[in-house]
Parts: sequence; C-alpha cells; structure tokens
Amino acid sequence: MKITMKEVARLAGVSVTTVSQILNQKGGRFSEATRQRVLKVIAEQDYSPNYFASNIIAKKSKTIGVIVPDFSEQFASAIVRKIREQLEKQGYYLIICESDNDFFKEQELLNQLARIAVEGIFLFTPNDYQGKKIIERGRFQEIPVVFADRGLNEGFYGTIKLDEYSGVYRAIEWLITEGHEKIAFIMDNAEHYHLTERFDAYCQALKDHDLLIEEKYIKQMPLTIAGGYQGTIDLLKETDVRAIFCCDDMLAIGCYQALYDSGKKMNQDITIISFDGGEVTQILRPQIKSVRQPYEELGKAYAEKIQMAIDQPDRRMDDRLFQVTFETT
Repeated sequence: MKITMKEVARLAGVSVTTVSQILNQKGGRFSEATRQRVLKVIAEQDYSPNYFASNIIAKKSKTIGVIVPDFSEQFASAIVRKIREQLEKQGYYLIICESDNDFFKEQELLNQLARIAVEGIFLFTPNDYQGKKIIERGRFQEIPVVFADRGLNEGFYGTIKLDEYSGVYRAIEWLITEGHEKIAFIMDNAEHYHLTERFDAYCQALKDHDLLIEEKYIKQMPLTIAGGYQGTIDLLKETDVRAIFCCDDMLAIGCYQALYDSGKKMNQDITIISFDGGEVTQILRPQIKSVRQPYEELGKAYAEKIQMAIDQPDRRMDDRLFQVTFETT
C-alpha cells in the first residue's frame, strides 16, 4: 500500500508541513539532522509525492499541450521542435498529441490535456476550424490556447503570419527570368488546408509577365510525398513542363522522386522549387531550391506568445508578420 505524506511525517516525528517544505527544497530553516531524518524515512518507505494532484490545485504543472493534425507534416514538426527548444529553457515540458485531422478526436485530446492540468495549449488547425468558441475566447476550460496555424484563424492571442505571397511571387518571377514559360504548380487539394496566397502569387506572377495560366499545369494533390509523386507523373504525361513549384516540402520530395524514376535530370531537364525549406530538402542532391520559412524566429515567437498567455490570460495580443526568403543556391 502506498505510504502518505502524513505517515512519513509521523515516522520522522515532524509535521506534514515540514515534510512538504523539505521535499520542495524550502526547508532551509530546519536543521540538517531534521532534514536527514525526513529523507531517511522517505528512502526507507519508498515514498513519492503526488505531484500531479498538487499541480491541479496549484495550476503550475510546467507542462504545455501540443495538438498537431499529422506528425509527418513538415511545418508542424519543425515548429514544435523550435517551440520545445525555447520552452525547455524556461522549465516547461511539452506533451505532444496527434489528432489525425479529426475534429472529434481533437476535442477528446483537449479534454485529456485539461484533465492533466497543462498550463497552456498549442493548437495546429486547418483553415475551416470548427472550434469557434476557442478561437473567440482563446481558452479551453480556462486553459490558454494559442493557434500555430500560419495565421489562418484569428485567435484571441493574435496571429503569427507569413508573407507567403511575396516569397512565392519572387520564386515564380525568378523562374521566368531564367527563361521558363511552362511552369507547373502542385498545390493542396483543399481537404484540410487552402494555400490560397501561394496560388494567387503564382497566377499574378504569370499575368505580370504576359504568360497564360493553363489548367493543365495546375495539380491539386494531398500534401504528401505520394501526392507530389503522382502530380508530377501526371504533368510529365500531359504537358511539356519545364519547371514545377511545389506548395510544400512533402510534395517536392515526391516530385523529386518522380523525376528520378522518369529519367529526368533536375535543374537540367526540369527545375523544382519548394515552399518550406525544411531539413529534408536541404540534404538532397541536387538540392531543391526553396522559399524558406523562418522556423527559428517562428518557434521563438510562438514560445513567447504561450508564455504571455499563461502569465496574462486576459490580455489580447497583436498580430505578427514574418518574412520568408527565396534562395536559389
């Protein structure tokens, strides 16, 4: 049977308060003999305090919940890694959950995180998020909720947005200046995300250089490696494409593989540009050119936002805009 703090106090001949303060390293006013006597009883009885219960009472668990739709998502995994690096410096730990893009599963995960008394929650969401009350209030059962979703949902604590449009526009314009006119665009199929700014930038860049926007060069696919692969195979069969812009790294990796399997030489036969600039695309050779997201800055900004939400839960926060960069080398 598990021993209680009250029994530890009785065996050590001290009060429950004394045991609690020594366990929490607040026993400076007690003699070394008293401290050693309490620690001896704890060791002999194999006592461990119920920090979970005390955390619920104190609301200081030093844990933060994170719900991502899919662990394989480049954006989510990269941002979570940077958030974790920042928050661990402040003594926080992350509990990371996967919702499988299922709203009802997400609600159950939110309930579970609330039951274990997390201090805050990061929520990665699709465009058409159903949790309107959470968006409006910035809370789930009084726990602060920060949206990590590229500013798609206007949350209580403000949004963190990316200037996706200008980055994609520069990339398409660079392809045009390199002599490419048959430029394809592999994008999301709008199942969970609508990357409209990226598509709008593609269309505008073509218009500004008097190039036609042709439906045959536009492929809507799942944001997966398989989606990028199939979209590229279809383009090779149906068009004489010379450059392909992929809306994220997973699509670009699939595109890369399809070109290889089709005997095409990247950057010689066909040029690929990706949006994300994650670690995977950087190690490929030849390297995929990328519109890169500032993951380090984003992670720091999200970490600061959740800390402010925990410390000042009723304070609304301003939106923040971050620039992407386009690198050709």
